[in-house]
Amino acid sequence: MLTTSVLPARESLVVSRLSSIAGSAPSIGRHARPPTVRPLVDGWTLHQAARHGDAPHVAPVAATVPGCVHTDLIDAGVLADPFIDDREASAAWVAACDWRYDLALDVNTELTHDQVELVVDGLDTIAHLELDGVSIGHTANMHRRHRFDLTGRVRPGVNLLSVEFRSPTRHAEAVRDAVGDWPSASGEPYHYVRKMASSWGWDWGPKLTTSGIWRAARLVAWSTARLGDIRIDARVDDDRDGRDDHDRHDGGGNGDRRTDVGTVRVDVDVVASRTPGSDSAWVHVSLSDPDGRVVATSTGAVALAAGDVQHARFDLDAGVVERWWPRSLGPQPRYTLDVRLIDAAGTDLGRHTTTIGFRTIELDTTPDDVGSRFTFVVNGVPMFTRGVNWIPDDVFPSRVTAQQVRRRLEQACAANVDLVRVWGGGVYESDEFYDTCDELGLLVWQDFAFACAAYPEEHLLDEVRAEVHDNVTRLHHHPSLALWNGNNECQQGVEDWGWADRLEGRPWGASLWNDHVPLVVDALDSSRPYWPGSPSSGPHASANADQHGCTHVWDVWNRLDYERVRDHACRFVAEFGWQAPPTWRTLERSITERPLPVHSPAMANHQKADDGDRKLARPLLRRLGHVPDDIDSWWYATQLMQARAARTAIEHFRSLRGHCMGTVWWQLNDCWPATSWSLVDGDGLLKPSWYAVRDAYADRLLTVQPRGHHLILAAVNDGRDRWRASGTITRMTLDGTVRRTQEIDVAVAPLSAAHLTIDACLASPRVPADEVLVVELDDQRAWWWFADDRELLLAHPDYEATIEHDIATGTSRLTVVSDVVVRDLIVHPDRLVAGATIDRQVVDLRPGVVETFLVSWPSGFDARDVTAAQLLASPVSWSVRDLLP
Repeated sequence: MLTTSVLPARESLVVSRLSSIAGSAPSIGRHARPPTVRPLVDGWTLHQAARHGDAPHVAPVAATVPGCVHTDLIDAGVLADPFIDDREASAAWVAACDWRYDLALDVNTELTHDQVELVVDGLDTIAHLELDGVSIGHTANMHRRHRFDLTGRVRPGVNLLSVEFRSPTRHAEAVRDAVGDWPSASGEPYHYVRKMASSWGWDWGPKLTTSGIWRAARLVAWSTARLGDIRIDARVDDDRDGRDDHDRHDGGGNGDRRTDVGTVRVDVDVVASRTPGSDSAWVHVSLSDPDGRVVATSTGAVALAAGDVQHARFDLDAGVVERWWPRSLGPQPRYTLDVRLIDAAGTDLGRHTTTIGFRTIELDTTPDDVGSRFTFVVNGVPMFTRGVNWIPDDVFPSRVTAQQVRRRLEQACAANVDLVRVWGGGVYESDEFYDTCDELGLLVWQDFAFACAAYPEEHLLDEVRAEVHDNVTRLHHHPSLALWNGNNECQQGVEDWGWADRLEGRPWGASLWNDHVPLVVDALDSSRPYWPGSPSSGPHASANADQHGCTHVWDVWNRLDYERVRDHACRFVAEFGWQAPPTWRTLERSITERPLPVHSPAMANHQKADDGDRKLARPLLRRLGHVPDDIDSWWYATQLMQARAARTAIEHFRSLRGHCMGTVWWQLNDCWPATSWSLVDGDGLLKPSWYAVRDAYADRLLTVQPRGHHLILAAVNDGRDRWRASGTITRMTLDGTVRRTQEIDVAVAPLSAAHLTIDACLASPRVPADEVLVVELDDQRAWWWFADDRELLLAHPDYEATIEHDIATGTSRLTVVSDVVVRDLIVHPDRLVAGATIDRQVVDLRPGVVETFLVSWPSGFDARDVTAAQLLASPVSWSVRDLLP
């Protein structure tokens, strides 16, 4: 190992130093050339290597890399879009066949290098690779990168590169037959192979089990040496002046930063070629601040021995640094780290450039009087995390673009989210995903790729270790990465789902998440916490205990009314959710039957949850007294129930701030057009529940909550400034007549909550069905309804509405005043004009109070003929009154 000294932080000195290295080096017989990298994108063909069962014969078709078999067959017209109607079943044969990708690889200039390698960032999954009919490797893991040595095997001219994929379904079933039956939640054999579990279908996604070269492939030729793994440990001193970060930064980086001194340790692996032609190379490391100024550099020599891997360590003193914060607490300054490998002649042999951030992150699990905490502490500041769960954004992950990822994460930010949990039944996401989270200030909770199954440990152990090593090495430098989490719902399955009896004492994965995985993580990344699973109580109790650790709350959706979420007082809620169908335009695109049905085989195919439609109906029966049988009413009512469930749960848990310190809604996104728990549907459009989550996740939240026999007002302040305000609590009839009112003053410190018990005279209506409680504080308003919808004496509103069009901006401002109380007004301008959006949804109206909505129209649409009456007429506009007799 080599620890080098720090050079002066000026680029001119860096250039001079590198020149002197080349000038003083011993003479050698030849000098290396820079490496060549050829992306292997074009020219692939897809062949059906082996048919199975009643699969049709498929002639060779053009293939896209990155891509997968399904998308190639769709592009070639062989396979109909399985997202439409109930076509999914007609695509089942694809997963049962073996497939081969062929590429005529013309190789010439690469042969002047010492080494020629095939590098593939993702092979899905059971692959055998050949060059001109000679085996060059096998793979059995979708979740890791692969490198194949072609040196001495590749010849001048055209070489045939073949990648053959065995059927993942038949392979997994064969492994199960050989090693025994371990349970999974769905009964599918996804846990016998290191592949995206949800590729076998899930309770929100189709069963379209993929194969293919799903991430980038390239031919790399290099000489002398190349860069291998690079490990980066950025630290910031958080206690130079004897004060902790919370004192110094006041929860947002506004304090004295003179004590924030940063250091970066960089460990570099250098891989020598088998004929390096030199006995040394040089590694140069530089660090630049967010403005591009070089603040630290270091250079050191590395001895080369044929075929060996050498290690070099560099310690950089970055001086005074700016801290990286989650978006809810402060800015996201990022520093650029540049690592160069140079030969004796000054030739670049390799370069790795990335961005890093300086921050501390801890997971506080201290025992207390109730149980034990589960609180993220960033830069010394305990935070209530406002999160969403992330699933693959397409059932065919190779089809997801960087622009699509950015758009989805921006939608999360716009909903006031500050944490995204990458769920363990999907994939380790692309580099662009984590780069964007770094930029936007979204913390990332990263599951390892295990979900809802008991895993046969011995059969998988070697691949798991390699997978964890590869992904921790790839991702650990991201400041957004907050937590490594061992698995999703595996321990819970053993404890609560009857798996223990089936396992009969066999190991089921516990040693993976308690021993093997954390050992690899600890060796590579000590800068962030590890937690064994979600849900997990750690060492304290059963997996899914409210008093400890992180909890999944699914009894509410599965069996109860959404208000029963208040039965739970969790320390941290990592999953909770409620379903709804997709937006209207997405529903119309994916279901071709007209008129759209409430129930049909196609609609049923897009509802994957067990007994999902009955669970959707349960709150409708209670709240409305019936389940609407026309598609317009049913669609509005189910969308509304999801929005209410989200708002009810988040407001409840945030009102427990201090006891509960985080919620992670299931789920942000969808992988196809479906009825699901998502806020953003499979076409990327916002459901009403997105707006409800945005409002419930606002920095300042005002909510009325039941506590025993009383009602309380909770004012939650997750902003950086003190919240002082005056307002009123009013009990009124549904025609606006004030029964009683009280003035209130509220003062809430930053990052805290305050509670006020509401006087019994305000909380005791004369006629519950005809009265409502309204709290108004600054621009915040909270409502409490004393009766279910079907009992409310809601009148049909008489709206006074106007609309003003701004042609230059493509927007219209809709103002609405009602003569009576209106509950849950939702306006869907996209039902009038495809692509139109609105800035507010699920809005309660107080009589006589002006409410304003901003409608944005699609590019090129002239909205001057659109009237307020059109926007407020069914089926564009709905409120609860429209569902009642």
